[in-house]
Amino acid sequence: MRKIGIFGLVGILALILAGCGGGDNHPVITKFIDSNLSVDADITRDLSTGTVGVPSLALNTGNVLAGVTVDLGGTPIADTRGFLNFPLSVIPMNASIRFASVTIFLNQVTLRNPLLPTPFFLDLIDTDTFPPPILTSDYSAPFAGTPISFDFLNIDQGNGVEIKVTSLMQEAQSRGLSSFEVRFGFDEAAFNADANTTRGLIEIDDRDLVPSQRPFLTVEYF
Repeated sequence: MRKIGIFGLVGILALILAGCGGGDNHPVITKFIDSNLSVDADITRDLSTGTVGVPSLALNTGNVLAGVTVDLGGTPIADTRGFLNFPLSVIPMNASIRFASVTIFLNQVTLRNPLLPTPFFLDLIDTDTFPPPILTSDYSAPFAGTPISFDFLNIDQGNGVEIKVTSLMQEAQSRGLSSFEVRFGFDEAAFNADANTTRGLIEIDDRDLVPSQRPFLTVEYF
């Protein structure tokens, strides 16, 4: 299910308060985990030739791209998938995941039709089978768990966007993965099924700034 929204002070306070206690008399712990700048990357496929390029590292570019680029006539010419990696060393292996979300900050949202949403998917990479660093083959690596569908909007540009990923984090925990690696991509199936959508490209801020606007994973567990 799609669940996306602007991440603000209210959300931060709610997460902190949630860490003070939880249901079933279990104390709830909240962790905020920055993405791994040395792993984060994007990979682009040329749609005219089918050629998949080498990964472009956020460490070098300061961003992670995802989505579809179109030419002036509206024809898709390139498909880019973005990868964010979050180390899970601070999450106990026996933890029960209550909630998880990924928050990203968008430098740019380029939509073919700015008035319409652009559909995306977010899936989980099994980092035991496909460990870092990210390789060209990760573009089409099988996903783990069930992908999450959501939309990006033109108004998301310049803002923080929170995407709920509880089911994917629970899947990573059940597999005992050492890192939580998600892949962003344009959801072509959703686009074809809904005439009220458009194609587009997003640029995720992935720089080591102060204050930080790096992508981060929020995990609540007990």
